[in-house]
Amino acid sequence: MAKWTLESLLRIDPQEFEVLLSRLFSSMGYKTELTQYSRDRGIDIVIMIENFGLTHKWLVQAKRYTESVGVKEIREYSSLRYRDRVDGVIIAATSLFTKEAMEEAAEHNLKLIDGNLLVEMLNHYLPNQYMELAEGPGKNTDKLPEEIGSGAILKRGEKVLANEAVTMGNEKFSIILTNKNVFLKKESSGFFSKKSNIEVRIEIKELLGLHNEANRTILITGNKKLRMYPISSRKLPELIGIFKTLRPEYLRGEHLKLSSRNGTELIMLTNKRLIVSEISGEIQKEISNKKIVGVELKGGFLKKNQLLVLEDSGVVVKHYFDVNELAKWKETIEQCVRKY
Repeated sequence: MAKWTLESLLRIDPQEFEVLLSRLFSSMGYKTELTQYSRDRGIDIVIMIENFGLTHKWLVQAKRYTESVGVKEIREYSSLRYRDRVDGVIIAATSLFTKEAMEEAAEHNLKLIDGNLLVEMLNHYLPNQYMELAEGPGKNTDKLPEEIGSGAILKRGEKVLANEAVTMGNEKFSIILTNKNVFLKKESSGFFSKKSNIEVRIEIKELLGLHNEANRTILITGNKKLRMYPISSRKLPELIGIFKTLRPEYLRGEHLKLSSRNGTELIMLTNKRLIVSEISGEIQKEISNKKIVGVELKGGFLKKNQLLVLEDSGVVVKHYFDVNELAKWKETIEQCVRKY
């Protein structure tokens, strides 16, 4: 019989992963409640068990990650225990937890289930459900692909996670977010009817990341030629939340680590390069992380603090950048460079 593995868990989309965790806790004797996707206020599943009049209630957060879960996520969810007055919080991940994360969790009664432990639990409690969920979308279903209008058809296993009105520039669109694609659909009116057309399709795996600002987010995609899609929406926090659940899908390739806007320029650090680009997508400067030999914080009395990056291109070239959170940029660049 096929067994659960970390690889099989990563093939499951985020919603199905939450459903799987709910089934797991149900099989362990808990009453479970899945929260409404993307509007869960930081909670994916509520579990409860009652014995002889004693009730224990826990909140479960699902993290389908490929990289280790750090202390930042632990601190983010530690307050849920007090906010919702429950016995504790469980974080179940498909990856590992850093040492700092485990130490922080111990202080706040957060229980951590890492990928290896989760696989053991699934193989013990749900050994027969591997074929149903882990083999991939569409394997054991006769369900036909879903249509989303405008000639676009969702493939087997592709699910609509959000369909919201957005503004891009001065134009109005609908953004349709699935577990595999982002569609931007434009509505147009004629004399007798309204028409809608899919103007843009972005595969999730092609997405570099999101640059978030107060009232908008910029979807960044591309390689040699970047493409930027600045969108605003009343439901922007919910949309960003859904993108975060899809983050592991595009972490496997080049992905955004940090970004900072300076006027019409966007300064971006990915796991492979440092980029200065116009919002239009035209790249002004590009430095491979392999060529970075040093990074410093420069400033002084009556001088604005800047980030200094040293690039080895046969000779050492100095590049100065105006970014927010200088110390964070310095630390993250150092981490990216050390990986080579």
